[in-house]
Parts: sequence; C-alpha cells; structure tokens
Amino acid sequence: MKELFIFAVLVILCAQGKAWAQEAQIKVDASVVTNSISRHMTGACIEDVNHEIYGGIYSQMIFGESFQEPASTPEAVSGMWRSVQSGTAKGAFALEPGQAFLRTQSQRLTFAEGQGELGIENQGLNRWGLYFVEGKPYEGRLWVRSEKPADLYVALESGDGAKVYAETRLHSASAEWQPLDFNLAPSGTDTAGRFTIKLKQPSSVAVGYAFLQPGAWGRFKDLPVRKDVAEGLLEQGLTVLRYGGSMVNAEGYRWKNMIGPRDKRPPYKGTWYPYSTNGWAIVDFVAFCRAAGFLCVPAFNMGETPEDMADFIEYMNGPADSEWGRKRMEDGFPEPFNLKYIELGNEEKIDENYWQHFKPMAEAIWAKDPNITVVVGDLGYAGVIQDPFNFTGNPTGLTTLATYQQILELAKSHNRTIWADIHLSNNEPTEPNPEPIRSFIEALGKLCPGADYKVAVFEENSGNHLLRRGLGHAHAINVLERMGGKVPVVCAANCLQPYKQTDNGWDQGLLFLSPSQVWGQPSYYVTQMVSRNYLPKCVKSELECPDNTLDVTAKTSEDGTVLTLQVVNMVERAVPARIHITGFTPTKPSAEVSTISGSLEDENTPEEPKRIIPQQREWEHQFQNGIMHYEFPAYSFTILNLNGKPE
Repeated sequence: MKELFIFAVLVILCAQGKAWAQEAQIKVDASVVTNSISRHMTGACIEDVNHEIYGGIYSQMIFGESFQEPASTPEAVSGMWRSVQSGTAKGAFALEPGQAFLRTQSQRLTFAEGQGELGIENQGLNRWGLYFVEGKPYEGRLWVRSEKPADLYVALESGDGAKVYAETRLHSASAEWQPLDFNLAPSGTDTAGRFTIKLKQPSSVAVGYAFLQPGAWGRFKDLPVRKDVAEGLLEQGLTVLRYGGSMVNAEGYRWKNMIGPRDKRPPYKGTWYPYSTNGWAIVDFVAFCRAAGFLCVPAFNMGETPEDMADFIEYMNGPADSEWGRKRMEDGFPEPFNLKYIELGNEEKIDENYWQHFKPMAEAIWAKDPNITVVVGDLGYAGVIQDPFNFTGNPTGLTTLATYQQILELAKSHNRTIWADIHLSNNEPTEPNPEPIRSFIEALGKLCPGADYKVAVFEENSGNHLLRRGLGHAHAINVLERMGGKVPVVCAANCLQPYKQTDNGWDQGLLFLSPSQVWGQPSYYVTQMVSRNYLPKCVKSELECPDNTLDVTAKTSEDGTVLTLQVVNMVERAVPARIHITGFTPTKPSAEVSTISGSLEDENTPEEPKRIIPQQREWEHQFQNGIMHYEFPAYSFTILNLNGKPE
C-alpha cells in the first residue's frame, strides 16, 4: 500500500508539473481593430481625504492656519500650535471668540512681564516638521490686530527652537485686522523645523490667520502648489484629474466660498476634518490642471443651486466683461478656463431626490454653456444587471435605473452627452470583475435608445498601496481599455497620500509625500508604464491560459507600425506563453520590455523610494512563423513593445 501511495503522489505531482509548465496561448490579430482607446485611461482622483490637499499638494506649510481648532494645551493654544517661552518672560494665551478674523475665534498672545520671548509655534500637518532649504526664500502673511501698537517677530527655527535660521520683525499698529507680509531665507537646511510667532516685550496681539509657503522656486508655475508634488504627477504620466470624492458631500462645500483672496476664504466642517480649508479649492484645481496639461473634472455638492451653478460656468468660461468673468479676472485669471466637464455629486443614490436636484442644475449649466458635459455622480454596481428596472447589487440599495432613464431622456432632448461615474474596487490582482461594468453600460443603452452617454471610472479604489493593488490597477486598465469608447476615463484613487496618513483606512495612495520628499508606489508606476506606452487602437486578442493566470490587452499605433502587449500575471509563479501574431511582422530582432514585479506585499518607503519600480530591457524575441515565446514573471505587469509593419 505504501508503494501505491507513493506512486499516486508522484503521478499527481507530475501532472501538476506538466500543467505548470504548460504554455499559455496568446493569439493576436493586429489587423482587427476592436475599439479605440481614450488617452485619459491614466488618471487619478484627488480629494482632501488623508490630507491630500491641506497638508499635501497645497503649498501652505502651516496646519491650523485660521486658529479654529480647540485648545490642545492648558495654555489655550489652538490645535496644531504650541506655546513657546524663553527667559523670564511671563504672559497668557487665549482663544478669543469676539472680533474673530474668520469664523468663531482667533489666537491671542500676551507678554505680561519679564525678559525673553513668548509666543506660539507650528510644525505643520501632524506636527511632522516643516522643510526649510538653506538660502531659499519663503514668503508669508499674518493677519493681526492689537489695541496698542506692538512689535512681533516671525521666525524659521529648528524643531526644538535651539536654532534660529531666519527671523524678522513685524509691526501691528491697528485695533482692526491688518495683513503683515514677510519674507524669510533660512541660514540652514532642516527637514523638521518650525514656524514661530513671538513677542519680545510686554504687549498683546491677536492673530487671525497665518500663511507660509516656499517662494517661486518651490512652487509649480507660481501657483499655490508644491513643485515637487506637481512634478511627481507629471512624471507619473497622468492625463486627467478628478477633484471629487466624499469631501464634496459636506454641507459647507460650496464653490462661492472658494474664490477671492485665499486668506479670507472661510474654513468649513469637512467630511473628514472639521476645520477644512478653502485656501486650495476648485478654482485652484482647475488652474493647476490647465498649467499641468491635465483634463480636469471637478465635482460639486448637490446642494448647490441652479443659479450658483450657472454663475460658476460664467466664472470658468465667461467673457471678461460678464459679471462672474470680472470676478475671475479679479482673482488673477484673465483668460477663460474653457472647462468641459462637471460632476454633480459623489456616490449618490440616483433616485427621484437626485433627479429633482439634477434636472434644474444640468439645465442651468447647459443654458450657460452647451458644450459642458455633465457627469452623474453615481456609486457603482457590484452585481450583473439583467433588467435595468429590477436588479440587486448596488451598494446604495438602489434596484432600478428608472432615474437614469429620465436623465438620458433629458440629455437627448437637449442634444447633450451624459457621463455616468462608477466606482470600482480592486484589492487583489484578479479584480475587478468586468461583467457588472459591462452590464451597466449595456443597461444604459436600453433605457433611452439614441442617447449619447459614456461611463467613466472616476474612483478605482483599493484597501492598500502595495504591489497587490498595483497589479489590480493594471488589470483594471486592461479590462477597461478593452471595453472601448464607452469608457473615456479611468482615475485611480487616491492620487496622493501623506506618509502614514490613514484617517479612514484608505491606505491606497499612488504618490506618497512627506514635507521633504515624494515617491511613487507600485500603482503609480503602473500608471506611468501605461501612459508612456499609450497607443490608440485596441486589437483582437485571445487567451487560453490555465487557471486564468494572465490578462492580456493588445494595442497598435495609428499607422500600425507599433504593437504592444500589456500582460498581467496574477499568480506567484512565472507563466510561459506562446504568442502567435498575425497582421503584423516585427522588423527588429528585439523588443522593448518594461516589467514591474515582486511580492504582493512590496511597497516603496522613504528609505527605499525605488525599491520596486519598472525594469526596462531589450529582449531578443526570435520571431518565427508568426510565433514568439515569453515567460511572464510571477506577480508582474509587463509591456512588450514591438516595432514592425502591418500586414
């Protein structure tokens, strides 16, 4: 019996070994174009979650800029600020509700007696420290008031205050709020410094707002945007940004609070942070996208009125002599933005209530600019839709697309295009399942024949930022590129993530950042690979693969002289493949290969920011009789790039 058992085990192992060694069969017919591919499949969703904006891309270095947070210390110092004192100086701190510069309170500093210094200091988001570069200028502004004239000082210091890199004196001369501008150039470099406001003699000053940012050297095209973050996004190869997400669902999220001087824009109770800033908001996002060359899609709260949405369109696209065009000019934007897309809501339940808000808002937008495409801010569908009026699987609990029928009929009557936003999840390389997406696209087509519609993925979400998610991201792009022109945009979330900032468990950032550093995660590099190898035509490909271990998308250039294969290996072993190509003949004996691979738990850290990145090489392919052989590494995303001629 023992011998029979051993024999049986050997037979099983041999059978498994044969299966493992069996080649996957990839058949590509480059002469058959299945669909066109949008240039906007390599996008990202940016929102102020986990402080992507306030503490992230926004050039404002101070966190707690308007002193609205409650006292964090017994000395009654607001939020992220802390008291400083030296020598024999004595005094008091207070949060004053009366005559606040913004909203509910301001910070009072009082030097009562003694010698030395007394004041407050700020070390940025989470008190991680501010990044100062030796010799580089920093610029700032304080809003202050004092019943009696008073001198105060602002300084760039080391985190413990032992070193003063730069300091200047300011003078408060009014009991009314006045702005005091300043410039500082540190004498040393520090990755964890602090900004200090202090008094050096008996006096009392109220501070209502504090702003500090790098000079033009550290900002992107003189915008209030961190230059290193912007350059990281450009290097990623992004082609589109959506500014939306759950932040827009906050009651106080209104665009008219987001324009004008940024120091006078009121803070509001955000979805994730109760003292959110409007200092960087929709207009700043649109300006940044224009400067970076990104297609931009801002999302809006469904509580905006139709009149306010009409005003917004005039602010964005109206002539300089219009009412809101003049306001745009006053804000420093003389030329219209020519905005093309607007999303109404985020992860909404598309029901009668949504329709009652959507219809007048959309009609007001189209009346101002008929070229605007309105996006329906839906959540997505987990199940396959057979009947658009009776189905299950929507996370909101919605079981009918009847409201979508009304929306499509409205758009058709106005001869307008409607986009529907759906959100996907891909925690694993094998995700997402394409069938619910495909069924949703088909269901919309049944509701209103002849309506012009598309389905955009404005949030491709995950619970991790590891290679695990990176391969899921590659799989999602492959799947969606094969769906054709009905899917014009794919945006991965979240665009940015301050290091170790996971307020809500969404540890899924593509580009990570700290005050002094930016670095990409695997999903960042997947986007980069696809963007750098963009081709406009998807061609016919067939795959026979044991256990569905691979996913393949084949693409060609407009003239057919370049053919690429995007291949995701979703298992922990290398998969050999026999690649049979018709309709195309390579004219070079080698192909350019780009591959990212590793363990599913691989990530990049500040210490090893390029631990897992794409590897490029030239591969001698030995193409014979239309066939080549390639082994795709375990847990990998590979792009094979062939030059040749169409047949």
